[in-house]
Amino acid sequence: MDKLNFLNNFSDAVCALSKDNEVIFKNSNFINEFSDYTSFEKFKKRFNFNLCFLSYENIKKLTPLDILIKSKENFHTICSYQKPNEDYNFYYINKYIIDNYTVIVFKDVTSSYSYDSLKVKYDSLINKYNEVKELTDKYSKLQEHAQSQVLKMGIINRISLVIRETNDIETVLSSALNEIHNFTGSFKTYFSMKEKNSFRIKYVIPSDDTQINILTQYDNDTLSEIKNKNISVSVCKKEYMNSEEFLSDGVNRVIIPVYNKNKLLGIIVVLTKQRFIPEENKEVLQSISVHLSSSIIQAGLISQLNKKNKKLEKTLNELKETQIQLINSEKMASVGQLVSGVAHEINTPLAAINSNNKMIEKILTKNVLDKKHTDILKELNLIDIEATGRISNIVKSLKRFVRLDEAQFQSADINNEINLTLKLLEHEFKDDITVVKEFSDLPKITCSVNMLNQVFMNLIINSCHSIREKGIKGIITIKTMVKNDNLIVKIIDNGNGIPLSNQNKIFNVGFTTKKTGIGTGLGLSISKKIVELHKGTITFSSKQSVGTEFTVTIPNKI
Repeated sequence: MDKLNFLNNFSDAVCALSKDNEVIFKNSNFINEFSDYTSFEKFKKRFNFNLCFLSYENIKKLTPLDILIKSKENFHTICSYQKPNEDYNFYYINKYIIDNYTVIVFKDVTSSYSYDSLKVKYDSLINKYNEVKELTDKYSKLQEHAQSQVLKMGIINRISLVIRETNDIETVLSSALNEIHNFTGSFKTYFSMKEKNSFRIKYVIPSDDTQINILTQYDNDTLSEIKNKNISVSVCKKEYMNSEEFLSDGVNRVIIPVYNKNKLLGIIVVLTKQRFIPEENKEVLQSISVHLSSSIIQAGLISQLNKKNKKLEKTLNELKETQIQLINSEKMASVGQLVSGVAHEINTPLAAINSNNKMIEKILTKNVLDKKHTDILKELNLIDIEATGRISNIVKSLKRFVRLDEAQFQSADINNEINLTLKLLEHEFKDDITVVKEFSDLPKITCSVNMLNQVFMNLIINSCHSIREKGIKGIITIKTMVKNDNLIVKIIDNGNGIPLSNQNKIFNVGFTTKKTGIGTGLGLSISKKIVELHKGTITFSSKQSVGTEFTVTIPNKI
């Protein structure tokens, strides 16, 4: 088939068929392209329609090459060809009739076809990508907004927690400024209170005492922004107009006004190197400003209330103190007047008895009476001497007890003072109460003897009353000792004891469990004040129906 050799010049795979549709020629490209070729029957079955321009009723039964051969004219189509390794190639097939030969040209269009297919897929993917990107952008914006809201709520919640836990304005300011300082990446943050036409720095982060109370002034544009309740963001050379220092390049100054309704309370100033402050961040700063405003007003009101409460409490305490002192002074004055009167009344007959006794003694020395009368007079004289001695001792004890002629504070032996008190209270003990003294050697202390005797008297009398209420023969034990440089006096009785419900009230002014006319409710209250005046303490332990123990502790050195 030499006349078909020209087909070797084709760059595509070419084969020629005879009238009987037998392959009589294959160019070298065909042999290379279809190296798996064994027979034309098997070969044509590997082709499937991809695009066909003819219509046959039995097109489903025929292969593209069958249709091509049956065609009476030139024919072209695009088919897919399955290789043995199951890969597919696409061929643009042209059929020509030349001198009773059928020439079939197979042009490999796999790359072009794949490109078109991939381009369609690519275009589809680009459209999907754009749709996804649009959704992603929306999601990102929503996510950024959500993160901003979470950040905002986190900061506000932390500040609100501090506000709920404390009313201290410095603590609240510290918390708010720290949050702003970290949130804005600031290198300096401070709060300034409004003061006439200027602002005075009250709190700075990082802490710097040299900055506190500095008066700051700002330009008209900044003041206008503050007046309009706007957050001012500006690059400036100075922190404030009257500053002598210049800021480094690229520093942003953010000023956040803090208002309570229409009243300007102050400003928060932030110095940061961040070049841009997003709107979301400004919203967070504005929210902090609102919370801080409420806190400042609340803290101010509570501070004023606390000051008034402390002043009222101090006044009340002073009134109570004055009341007790007045009661105590009045009581002691009454006792003093009473003792003074008693002493005067006793001294008059005492002087007469002493005078009579001296006259009797003179008569007796003259021996003008018989022995019987002399013995009687001597006996009477001895009785008078004992009586006058006892009266004299009582007067001296009373005078010493109230110290009418001694200074208020003086050196004293507490053991002696307790003995003096017991001597004056002998009539309280009678036959049903025994006093047991367990005294230790005590150093003298400087004290108000008069007042301490009053404390001991009150406690001993209370013990007597408690024992008689119980209806027993009682024992009052008085112990004195020194421990840890403190003088200690314990007064213990086996009386009725103090009911548990009354134990937290016994030192209250006016509280008493005694019948009307017997107790005033002042004894223990006054005693507590007297002991506290000596920088000491008075405590007790008591069990109902068992007894009570009072302990008075006074420092050796007052």
